[in-house]
Order: sequence, then structure tokens, then C-alpha cells
Amino acid sequence: MKEYPYLSQALGNAIEIFRKDKGMTKSALADFACLERRYLREIECGEKKPTVNAIYSICEALNVSPLEFFKKVEEERVRFKRNHEPE
Repeated sequence: MKEYPYLSQALGNAIEIFRKDKGMTKSALADFACLERRYLREIECGEKKPTVNAIYSICEALNVSPLEFFKKVEEERVRFKRNHEPE
């Protein structure tokens, strides 16, 4: 399977951005999304790759459409790539 550079970090950043925008703690988001707090923390830190189910649960808990969420993920991935690749 192809690996996409910075995807895990971008997913985590997107979740954090939406979560903070909604004024939610990690614990509150984990509870609303029916996820283990540790699992959510590891996703936000870019240590775990979330399942599709987890992403949909997070989107629902944040009241964000998956389309809007993945648009933000791609913006973050491009930003990471731009900031970490040599000029």
C-alpha cells in the first residue's frame, strides 16, 4: 500500500483544529465520538491511523461533514509537506 507523507500528522491536526474551534476537550470529543480517550489522543498526535469508522464518528461528534474534514486534512498535508521538504 502506498504511504502518503504527513497524512497521519495532517489528520491529527485537522481533528485538533476542528475540536478547538468547537471549544471541546479531547476527553469530551472522545466521549461524544464513542472512542477511547487514549486512541483519540494517539490519532491527534499522529501516532495512530484511524479507521474510517473512527473518522466518521469524530466528524459526527464535531458536527463537521466528512467532505469538509478531508478538505482540511489535505490542506494540512500540503502545509506539512511544504514546511518539511527542502527548497
